[in-house]
Amino acid sequence: MHVTAIADARRFSLARVERRPLVDAPDLRVELVCFEAGQREEELDYAATVSYQVLEGEALVRAGDELVRLGKGRLLRVDPGTVHTLENAGGGLLVVLSTRAA
Repeated sequence: MHVTAIADARRFSLARVERRPLVDAPDLRVELVCFEAGQREEELDYAATVSYQVLEGEALVRAGDELVRLGKGRLLRVDPGTVHTLENAGGGLLVVLSTRAA
């Protein structure tokens, strides 16, 4: 077993979105994704299902013509092969827990 303190993994940069690995196992990848105001990640595309849970702030997830706004405590599943964008929808910090099969 391995315990990780999520709060200790929080890192922010004005230069880029910070991805901090929490679990990097052969069959599972869990990351903390930390956004400053106005930041986004575009053209995300994974071969496995990915879920995003907002821990702090508010996110926008775009996939094709769909746009979903996620607040704290909300969880979204994105199907494999779906090209999408994840962005900070608010003026403060955004912290998202990303989970996917490796």
